[in-house]
Amino acid sequence: MAAKTSTEKKKVKPSTVTAALMKSALAIAKKTCAHALFVYADVPINFDMLKGKGRGFKIVVVSSSPEVAARGSAFSDHSLQLPAMPLSRIGQITVSIIMAVSSKIIHPKDRIVFLTGERGRERLDVIAVIDVGREFSLLASPEMLDFTTEVDHTVFDQLIRIAIGIAHEGREGHPVGTTFVLGDTREVLKHVEQMIINPFKGHAEESRQILNSEVQETIKELAQLDGAFIIKANGVVETAGAYISAKMVPTSLPQGLGARHYSAAAITAATNAVAITVSQSTGDIYIFKGGQVLTCIEKNPGT
Repeated sequence: MAAKTSTEKKKVKPSTVTAALMKSALAIAKKTCAHALFVYADVPINFDMLKGKGRGFKIVVVSSSPEVAARGSAFSDHSLQLPAMPLSRIGQITVSIIMAVSSKIIHPKDRIVFLTGERGRERLDVIAVIDVGREFSLLASPEMLDFTTEVDHTVFDQLIRIAIGIAHEGREGHPVGTTFVLGDTREVLKHVEQMIINPFKGHAEESRQILNSEVQETIKELAQLDGAFIIKANGVVETAGAYISAKMVPTSLPQGLGARHYSAAAITAATNAVAITVSQSTGDIYIFKGGQVLTCIEKNPGT
């Protein structure tokens, strides 16, 4: 018999722990009257265990692999593709919930069960029961519900991916911090001043669209400059290198945040925009709405 070539990959079977937890998670979702069960599929799982089991609740497959997410959609109600970056378990849950709310897979007041694990350990190992509105209270606010209606969720999701990419990759081996302000652009521009010549000025809208991969790379390069990116609700970048001049006196921001975060809070207090910051010092990503921190996506300490 011919030996296997080095390019052939041995198929890894789901562990007994993974199988047991999947069975338990399905039962827990039913008993707790959850609206959805999220299953992290970047470890080996048996998709057949999910097919037809979501009676009374949705099943959502979560993966950073487009192939796995596509395969999972055949066995579930929805699939979500996470950014292709190593995320902690909390990061997986946070990003998945934000994406699921923005795309209206779940409602901010829903209860969900999340079955997650660590890719390197090749098994699922944590079941969490989460009341979304209690853990992420601002997601259930009227302001956030209006925002998810006004802004294309694919644009919001892509901006989260770009921010996570900058947080993990930096640029040329150096950490990078930056700010994105999304939506309510007409009002936002009343509270910003241009620090550099606008690199996007004069370009057609299709060449400024963040869903365009070339624009995403341009953004990563320009993120090294001081100032914020101002982005329309439809994903068109209005400007970069903008100084936020909006003023506010923060009353409920976490301690230890710097000027970048305070200006992000200020612009979201003065307008209906959402701001996303990448911390240069920690790599943590903060999302602001209404002058407050909506949530924080912490950089995986293992990366």
